[in-house]
Amino acid sequence: MFDHPLSLLFFAAALQGFLLAGVLGLHKRNTQANHILAVWVALLSVDLLGQIYYAENIFRQYPQFIGLTNFLPLSYGGFLYLYVRSLTQAKPLRWHDSLHFGGFFIGVLLNLPSLLQSSAQKLHFVESIIADQVPWHFQVVDALMPVYATAYAIFSGVLLWRYQRSADNSMPRLRWLQTLLIMNMIIWLVVWACTLAPLLHVETNNQLVYLLVSLFIYIMGYVSLRQPDIFAAIKESSLKYGENRLPDDLREQILAALEQHMREHSPWRASSFSLAQLAESTGIASHHISQVLNGHLGQSFNDYLNQFRITAVCQRLREPHSQNLLDLALDCGFSSKSSFNAIFKKHTNQTPSKYRKQVQN
Repeated sequence: MFDHPLSLLFFAAALQGFLLAGVLGLHKRNTQANHILAVWVALLSVDLLGQIYYAENIFRQYPQFIGLTNFLPLSYGGFLYLYVRSLTQAKPLRWHDSLHFGGFFIGVLLNLPSLLQSSAQKLHFVESIIADQVPWHFQVVDALMPVYATAYAIFSGVLLWRYQRSADNSMPRLRWLQTLLIMNMIIWLVVWACTLAPLLHVETNNQLVYLLVSLFIYIMGYVSLRQPDIFAAIKESSLKYGENRLPDDLREQILAALEQHMREHSPWRASSFSLAQLAESTGIASHHISQVLNGHLGQSFNDYLNQFRITAVCQRLREPHSQNLLDLALDCGFSSKSSFNAIFKKHTNQTPSKYRKQVQN
């Protein structure tokens, strides 16, 4: 069926990858992390089929698909980072997370002229590459891949290190993920060696690298299926203690989760944001949020929101050309100018206009 032994391995790995992606997509624990991993595994499986496409000369029969998988590895660093972040932080995906795939989009743009060529032109293009006439944009993409992946491997390691440093005894240490990240870094060191080898006139086989990468991601996928819900500890503790006073360590943990959510997602910018919405978005019972805010901070829920709003307003008022006060108040979550003035004066002992004059002079 296949002329090259690795093609058979890649075909089996691709089929396994599509199956694994489906299982990860349907898995009930660590849903967001497993969905990210499912997409990653599916793309890698497509990439493996691309290796077969070229190794078995299938591209000569179906040249219209030439170039479609060349830039997929530039997305792998972003997937790794978002996967680790989803496991270590209760942080939903946002549109700006697409910036983590900047290298992938650059690769698409660099390859776009080739992708839009006719079938005959694409065949000629591949023949020129086989004859070692590699175009400059291919060289850029090939050089960018290990740089991008290594950078995101480091970013992912930092995320895990921060999580392990701050996690208490009720949270998983994720040592399995630490081992996998070390494996990932070793693989990319091999990629670096293959990238630099031609400079030393040493021949390498990139397909062996794909075999290592495939093995790494599939191991990570199967290990991920066995993991408990990483953030179940807070929810289970909330159920365990019911209406009773929470222990100090759990209160600190809940407060840290609230602070992180408020800083990173700024839900206080919506004037209608409620305690029930905060409970739903963080997975923490509303009565425990109230208990922590009242007992630990001495604040009501509205006071807690207004603290973030006033801080944001003060930062904006320091800008030389800040908005007019009403627009600024509405943008930071206040429902009216009168309530804004009253709350601002309560927190700063000054009116907003007086504060602006003071900080801008």
